[in-house]
Amino acid sequence: MKLDFPTSAGMYVLSFNMERPMVYYEYRPESDRYIDNTMIKVGKCKNIKTRMRNYIRTYGFREYEPPSTTEFWKSKGFESNYLNRCLGCDSTQPHHHVIFEYLKETESLDEQDRKDIEKEIKFLFQQENIFGEYYRKEVKRDLISELSKLINEYGK
Repeated sequence: MKLDFPTSAGMYVLSFNMERPMVYYEYRPESDRYIDNTMIKVGKCKNIKTRMRNYIRTYGFREYEPPSTTEFWKSKGFESNYLNRCLGCDSTQPHHHVIFEYLKETESLDEQDRKDIEKEIKFLFQQENIFGEYYRKEVKRDLISELSKLINEYGK
């Protein structure tokens, strides 16, 4: 899967299109926190390309899981941690369930600016916050608009 993303710092909004909820952190498959197609994710990163690659690997086809999770996957009926399928749809073909709704390079902002913007978004959309930086998908348009506005304001 070729990624044509910049390697600069940025902020983003993602949505998802998996059939079934997927655990949000591959190193903790036993977690009770799941991501599904009713959510969006707002985030900041130091390297957009690296961060998007992580999302693609987490929410899509998984050749193998981290070695530390082998016993968990064996307890679920797998022979090893080599799953060779997608947990969100059972496909055995490489793909992902991430939709890149908004990606903005923010080289002109420092890390604290990006943190402050995330906090403002969390405050403005606290009723729609599910956990962490995950929100109800219904507010996607308004949230992206507000995020874009804040990035521009902080960039001045």
